[in-house]
Amino acid sequence: MFIHWRIEKLPIKKMNQLSSTQLKTQRLGFLILFLAFLSACSFLPKEEQVLAPPLTEPPQIDYNTSEVTRGDIKTGLRGFGVLVPKNNHDLHYSQDGGRLKEIYVSAGDEIEEGQVLAELETGQLAFDIQQAQLELEKAEIRLNQMNADQGTDQYTKSIGKLDVQGLRNHLNYLIKQREEAKVISPINGIVTFVSDINQGEEIRAYQTIFQVAETNELLLQYKSISPDDFYEISLGMEAQILLKDEEETVGEVVQIPKSVPHDIAQEDPDFYSKVMNVDIEELPDNVKVGDSLEFEIITASQEDTLLISKNALRSDATGREYVQLMDEHTKREVDIKTGIHSSSHVEVLQGLEEGDIVIQ
Repeated sequence: MFIHWRIEKLPIKKMNQLSSTQLKTQRLGFLILFLAFLSACSFLPKEEQVLAPPLTEPPQIDYNTSEVTRGDIKTGLRGFGVLVPKNNHDLHYSQDGGRLKEIYVSAGDEIEEGQVLAELETGQLAFDIQQAQLELEKAEIRLNQMNADQGTDQYTKSIGKLDVQGLRNHLNYLIKQREEAKVISPINGIVTFVSDINQGEEIRAYQTIFQVAETNELLLQYKSISPDDFYEISLGMEAQILLKDEEETVGEVVQIPKSVPHDIAQEDPDFYSKVMNVDIEELPDNVKVGDSLEFEIITASQEDTLLISKNALRSDATGREYVQLMDEHTKREVDIKTGIHSSSHVEVLQGLEEGDIVIQ
C-alpha cells in the first residue's frame, strides 16, 4: 500500500511578503525591550568609587624576657626526714611448739631492760616448780640429818648428796622452761614492731615477735617519691640538718638505695629503693623518735657565675642547648654550654655575656 504525500507550494511572492512582515514585528519588539532597559537603569543608584584599604602597621609582639646575670647557684636534695632508732633488736623464741598466751606491749611503747613483753602458755608448769622446790627442800633436810648423824656411813651420805643435786637440776630445768616462755626486753628503749600473732596461735622458732630499739642513738630517715631523687647522692656526703630551735647540726649519709645489700633489699623492694639514712653527729635532748627535721644535701655549687632563668633554656632531640637572644627588635638563636642546673636557674659556661636579654 502506498501513501502519497502532497505538498502544495506557496507562491514565492507570498512567502516573501510573510518574511518581511515577521521581520518588522521582531524589530519592533527589540526596540521596546531596549527602551524598557534604559528606563530601568535610570532608577538604579550610582555606583560608588571603590577606595583602597588604608595601610596598617603589623602588631608588635611582646616577648617575656629576662637578663643574663651573675650570682651563686647550688643544687642537691632537700626535704624532711623522720628520726628513727639506729639499732633494732629482733626478739623471738628459739623453740617450736609453744602457744601464745598474751602480748603485753604495743608498737611505740617505751620499755625497760628486763621487762616482760610476751608470754607463752605453760600449763601446770608453775605447780610443777612449786612441787620441785618442796622435794628439793626435803632432800636437803635429809642430807643435813645424815651429816649430823655420825653413824651414817659415807655411801649413804653420797647418795643423799646426789638426790639433792638431781632435784636441784630438775627445778632449774623447770625454771628455765618458765623463763623461755617469756620475751624479755634486753634494753631500755622503744618497741618499733609487734607481730600480728593472735592469742593461742602456735609460735615458730626464730619467728620475729618484736623489734625494740635504743632511743639514745637515732638516724634521720628520708623516704622519697622516686628513686631518681638519689641519682647524685653518694655515701659520706654531708647533710645540713635544721633543728627545732632553728639551730643547725651536721649529719652524714650512711645509706642510699644502691648501698643496701641485694638480699636485704628484696625483703621490701619498695621501701629500700626509696629510703636514705643520715647519721647525725649530735642531737639535743629535746628530740625523740618520730620527730620530723628538715635537711639539705648540696651536690654541686658555684659562686659568681653567669645565670639564666631555667625557662629560657631550650634543647632539641640531638642534645643541643640554646637560647633565643633578643638583639634590638629581633631575635636569634644562640648555642650555649651549661653547667649546674638548679630548680630555677641554669649556669652558663659559654655563649652569653652578662646583660644579654633572652626570651623565656
